[in-house]
Amino acid sequence: MFLVSRMFKKIGLITFLLVIGLSLLTGCQGQKREVNPASAGRAPESQVNQAAGKAGSGEVVLTVKGSGVEHETKYNLDELKSMTDALAGECYSTVNNWPAKKFFVGKGVLVSQLLRKAGIKDEARTITVTAADGYNATLTREQLDEKRYCFPNLQKGSAEGAREVPAILAWEHQEGASDLSKAVGGNLRLLFGQKGMNDVVTAAYVKDVATIEVSTAPPGRWDVVGAEPAPGKVKRGTGVVLSHPGLDRVKIYYTLDGSTPDIKSLVYNPSATYFQPDLIKPIPVDKPVTIKAIVIGYGKHDSQVATFKYDVE
Repeated sequence: MFLVSRMFKKIGLITFLLVIGLSLLTGCQGQKREVNPASAGRAPESQVNQAAGKAGSGEVVLTVKGSGVEHETKYNLDELKSMTDALAGECYSTVNNWPAKKFFVGKGVLVSQLLRKAGIKDEARTITVTAADGYNATLTREQLDEKRYCFPNLQKGSAEGAREVPAILAWEHQEGASDLSKAVGGNLRLLFGQKGMNDVVTAAYVKDVATIEVSTAPPGRWDVVGAEPAPGKVKRGTGVVLSHPGLDRVKIYYTLDGSTPDIKSLVYNPSATYFQPDLIKPIPVDKPVTIKAIVIGYGKHDSQVATFKYDVE
């Protein structure tokens, strides 16, 4: 009887570990989403009171302002939570500059609705989200408005099951979780989806958001990629080094088959230079090749495509 009991305990442990492993691999897949739920963001009072920096019910927690809106708008937390037609709860797939792939969950208010209520102008061009400590992230209007996704099978390297998710300011959120019920009360945090599976979004997930500033000033365009050595004839096996003055703020995407690169193409700099610089490797030239490269990053329009043609001596 003692041996049978031990055997059942062992089987139960193995089953539990298998379930946990499968849930991590599949990310948000199968998780129930909350779209405009009446209870979104209504954390238990004990959780809310434990959140660092929790504002009082009448204290202004968010200001929407700038030349790109008709009028400045201020909100306290209760006012945000009362926007029942603009609430959402979602799971988000993310990649950071390490690069590490993980998931976030959050419940909050749609950024698009906040901008609409402030009277966003047709000529609005950039949206800067700033934290109470001054940290900020800027997105072009196109980057905020375009379709963005959660990739539940991101950790498997598969886009299967991808679904569109909105940008929100979340007052309940949790990093490293794919179950929406794990979100806990905290200060406002910006969350939005990925455009592609290599899209590095985590650095733009501003914590403790205090202001959204909308500007009509043109965002500009990222500088084009440079290459060393210069295009032309090179010795077989030569490594081509791509460069950009803002390398740690952007990603360089490239192709070797003559096609136009985009966010789904090969990534030249998967990690930041201050994390894992050894992951940024020269592109070997073993035969005639045309390298096409583009710079994509938040806050500006994509760079022009740079073309580098190499022949082997």
